[in-house]
Amino acid sequence: MYPNIMLGTRHAGRGHPAADYRAADFLRQEIAFFEARLNEMGEKGDCAYEHALCRAYETLLGERRDQLARLQA
Repeated sequence: MYPNIMLGTRHAGRGHPAADYRAADFLRQEIAFFEARLNEMGEKGDCAYEHALCRAYETLLGERRDQLARLQA
C-alpha cells in the first residue's frame, strides 16, 4: 500500500559482491586512465589548456582514489 522509500546516502548495491567488484574495477580503470594521461602530458603540460586539464585530472584522480578506498573499507 505504501511505497518503500530508502533514506540515506548509502549506495543500494553496496554489500553485494558482484556490484562492489564492478564498482571497484571501474574506479581502477578510471584511475589508470587519469594516471596515463598525466604521464603523457608531462608534469604540468605545455599550454594553458593542458595546465587546466592536468589540474582537473589531478582532482578527479584524488576523488577516485578516495572513492576506491571507501569502497574497499
